[in-house]
This record gives sequence, structure tokens and C-alpha cells, in this order.
Amino acid sequence: MTGKVRLLREAALPRPKSVSDDSVLDAANALLADGGLSSFTLADVARQVGLSRAALIQRFGDRDRLVLRMAEREVAATRAYIGSLPVEPGRDGLWRFLETIVTSMGDGDGFSLRVAIAALEARDPALRALADERYRIVQDAIAARLTGPDAAQTAILLHAVIAGATMQWVANRAGRLDRYTIDRLRPVFDCLVAED
Repeated sequence: MTGKVRLLREAALPRPKSVSDDSVLDAANALLADGGLSSFTLADVARQVGLSRAALIQRFGDRDRLVLRMAEREVAATRAYIGSLPVEPGRDGLWRFLETIVTSMGDGDGFSLRVAIAALEARDPALRALADERYRIVQDAIAARLTGPDAAQTAILLHAVIAGATMQWVANRAGRLDRYTIDRLRPVFDCLVAED
């Protein structure tokens, strides 16, 4: 085999990825969180992970496909996280679950990513569908811990309080995100969820 033919064959072989998809998605999340949409281009992501823009295009397509992959990964992560938590039906078990998921939000550092993604979801039907799927995972998990005929509706309302409280926190930044949200959730929980 001549050297030229060998080089052509080697060039046609798939190359191992020097940067994992997860590393690219992590970098994209960080850029979106830090600078919003204005600093979120394929060139910015490529530079962040040390790849060429062409390599990102080959792997992910355009920026919209990259964002879609980010959203799909978030749905999978939500499903895995929620699925890892114990299902304890009843008022006390539900409160422990709600407290666990809200506490996982932490002090709010990095929550700007959630807000940036929400802005993208508002404009894109595919992203909205993934957001709805993510919300349903949480709502179904809340409903699984409730008893009674109104479990699904109560779950939707409790989730709405969590989502609304987090957006209120974005506007006023009063203390920690998790504490702020729990302080607004508890009174509604006490009104909606009957004693066992």
C-alpha cells in the first residue's frame, strides 16, 4: 500500500473524541449562565473546550441543536435525580421530598442558567416540549406521594408555587434561593395537603 493510500484510509477512519459530549454541554451551560445568549455562540463554546467550530458543527449541527441536546440532557438528569429519591406516600413523606428537591437548588448560584434556558424555551416549540416533560416528571413525583382524588391537581399547584417562587427570587434576590422557595411553599403546602 502506498503512503498516500494509507493516509487517505487513516483520514477516513473515525477519530476518537478528544472532548466528550458532556464536557461540551457543560461548557455550553457555563457560557449561557455567565453571559446569556449574547456570549453563547458555537465559536464561544468551541473556544471554551479547545475544539474548532467545525468540529462542533460536525458533532452537534448548529447552535439550536446544541441547545436541544442541553435540554434533553436536563430532562434525563431530572428523571434520574427524581427517580433516585424514595417514594414515601403521605403528608410527611411528600414534605420531605419537596424539601429535598428545593434544597437541591442551593443558594441560587448558577440559577441564571435556568432563567436563560427558560427564555429559550419560551421561543422554541421543541424546547417547550422538553420543559413540559421535565415539569411532568416533577409533578408526577409529587402526585405519587399524595393520596386522594385531587393528587394530580394538587401536584401541579405545588409545583407552580415552587416555579413561581424561584422567579420571584430572581427579581428580588432576598436571601438563599432554597430558603426563599421553602418559605413560600410551606404555607401553601399546609393549606393544600391534609393531615394523614
